[in-house]
Amino acid sequence: MILVNGGVPMAFAGTEAPAAYGELISIGGLGPSVNAKLSSTVADILQTKLSIDSSRFYIKFYDVQRSFFGFNGSTF
Repeated sequence: MILVNGGVPMAFAGTEAPAAYGELISIGGLGPSVNAKLSSTVADILQTKLSIDSSRFYIKFYDVQRSFFGFNGSTF
């Protein structure tokens, strides 16, 4: 799932040039090498689709337990 809120004022590194912040939540599968690949892929997408330089975004990774994620009236 991806949610994009465009047009939200954001200051990053002292300027209001295009910037982004994201959070990626996964039920397992994250780790240093996977996170690095995902960060690189997101950087490419932000650059090509939204003209946001890779030095102007943060992404936060969360690896959660199945029981911490609800779906369809229960948890995974």
